[in-house]
This record gives sequence, structure tokens and C-alpha cells, in this order.
Amino acid sequence: WYVIGVDLGGTNVRSILIDSKGRVWARDSRESLASQGKEVVIDQIVHSLGRVLEEARSDGLRRPSILGVGVGSPGPLNTEEGIVYLAPNLPGWENVPLVRILTDRIQLPIYLENDANAAALGEWWMGAGRAVDDLVLLTLGTGIGGGIIIGGEVLHGAWDAAAEVGHMIIHEGGLLCNCGAQGCLEAYASATAVVARTMAAIKQGRRTTLTRCLGGRLEGLTSELIFRAAAEGDELSSQIVEETARFLGIGIANLVNLLDPRLVILAGGMIKAGPLLLEPVRKYAAEYSLEVSIREVRIVPSELGVDSGTIGAAATVLKRKGFL
Repeated sequence: WYVIGVDLGGTNVRSILIDSKGRVWARDSRESLASQGKEVVIDQIVHSLGRVLEEARSDGLRRPSILGVGVGSPGPLNTEEGIVYLAPNLPGWENVPLVRILTDRIQLPIYLENDANAAALGEWWMGAGRAVDDLVLLTLGTGIGGGIIIGGEVLHGAWDAAAEVGHMIIHEGGLLCNCGAQGCLEAYASATAVVARTMAAIKQGRRTTLTRCLGGRLEGLTSELIFRAAAEGDELSSQIVEETARFLGIGIANLVNLLDPRLVILAGGMIKAGPLLLEPVRKYAAEYSLEVSIREVRIVPSELGVDSGTIGAAATVLKRKGFL
């Protein structure tokens, strides 16, 4: 048998078709046209699925052997009813009955999962979390998402809203978050926050090689440039990276003290910074955690990279059908 996974994001729509042993038979990736509305994005999902099915058929795959399609989507959402309540990075996505829409168009069973939960499930099945039944995954990108697996099962919570780790408060009355609260981890340690904090420091007169690198045009500033400047010894960038690691360490310590996992996986674009970010994160997580809780915990980068979401979405089908 085979399963298909779809990772629906504000930047890309990715699909993958894999067999029972995790071998990839087909894949498709396309830039999301999210700004054009939900109908256009749904068409993209359908076309992406059509592309992987066509590629698989050319290799002799029969459609009846496909168990279903898992879709990892931003939330909040309702996995049982298949509804995306709200997707902040997908304009116009409010109360979208995505499972019903796709089932009507694809004629295959569709299963919905939160995108960060799917990434955690993908790493648990085939990545850094193999054989580890208690783990936490943080996605570090435009925002900060989370997926939690306890006893080999995804933690959904009462309302499918568990693991919103980016919105734990790490600074009472602190920076305003996009969610409307103040002091959220996401407002301090996401890639967006790294850029915002750096720009604020530059506007306050801090000297940095970034100014010369950008030719004075701060709108071109990215977290990648900041991490690169830190690696090259820029004082401001190094300070920003150290502070970001401390904020992440505080957040991870809260999760470790609360959940007692064996493993914490860091995923998303920011982990490309490598040891520059990972080592101080480990240091601060150990500093703020209970010793008995953190002693055996490993904090590691994702192994699957951009595939964690699609593989995890595919694994969602297997989980719901009892194969995993």
C-alpha cells in the first residue's frame, strides 16, 4: 500500500507519495499562491496531488493501493470534522471544510492534521525521533509552532489546540505578538522576531556590519543574514543570536519541566544556523530546567528538513488507520 502527504503552507504546497517502507515514489513542490485566495490554493493542492499520482502511475502504481491522503495545515483546526478554522498565513481561510472539499475532488480518503503535529509525526516515524515515543518538536520560522508526541501518540488536546508553544508567555507585559498577547515566545525568538529586534537596535544607533551589507536598505534584512553576520563576528548580530537562544532555552525548559520528554527536535528555517544557535540553546535549556528533567534530554535538529511535514502528513493516514 501507499500513502500521500501534503504540506500546506503560506510559502509552498508540497506533496509526496511513499510506500509502507517509507520509500518515496513521487513528489511535487510549488510556490503557494496564498495571496490569491483559498480557491486558488485548493486548486494547487488538487493539481499537486494529480502530479504525484501521474508520476506514480507511470511507474506502475495502481490507484486502489493508495490508503489515503494526509494534509498538514496551519490551524487552529478540527481534525475530526476536517475543518480549518483559521490559517493566519493563508488569507481568506476561515471555517474551510477542507476534507469535504478535497474528498469530493480527489475521490480518496482525506485526513487533516495540524502542520506542526505532522512534522513531529514525520520525525517520529522516519527522522530524528525514530524509536522515541516521548518527544517535542518546535518549528522555528516565520512563527514558532509545536508538535508533541506522548506515548507514541500526537497530543491534540480537548479542542485540537495543544502544542501552541509559540504562544507560551516568557516575558510578562513584553513585546506584542501577532496573536494579540504580549510576551509570547514567538514575539522574541521566531525568524520574524530576530529581524524585528535587530532592526530596532539599528534604528537606535547600534553599529553593525549589516548596515554596509544591506547598503542602508533595512527592508532587505533577513534572519539568515543576521546569523551569517554573527558567524563572522558582528557584535550586534552575535548579541541577537545569544538572546534568541536564551529565549528558546527558556521555552524549551518550560516544556521539559512540564512534559518530561526524551527528545526535543528543532525544525524550520532557523536551524540552518547550525551549532551557532543550537549550542547556546542547549546551554540555556539546561540552565532553566530541573536537573532531573533535563539530564537525559537530547536537543537535536530535524533530520527530514522540508520533508518532515509531508512525510508526517502521510504518516497521519497510517496513524488514523492503525498501521502505526
